[in-house]
Amino acid sequence: MIIELSDDLRREIEKAARQKGVSPEEFVAGAAAEKAGIVHSAALYFAARAARAKPGAFERVFGRDRTGGNEPPQPGDEVSPAKR
Repeated sequence: MIIELSDDLRREIEKAARQKGVSPEEFVAGAAAEKAGIVHSAALYFAARAARAKPGAFERVFGRDRTGGNEPPQPGDEVSPAKR
């Protein structure tokens, strides 16, 4: 695999690799493995979370059909121009 890097990024990688006592190639491989592990872990977490989701729960809490969901704005609900 060939990766094109800016000179600045290459220098930063070389500096970080020296500080860790590894080659720049080892540093990049380790960083890529770490990132891939994080992405994979996040995907597993969100897949598990989605599997536990209860169909319709969001609509029951936030939907327009909930009690009070279709009420018009009440006095005091306005947003001041400064907060827009």
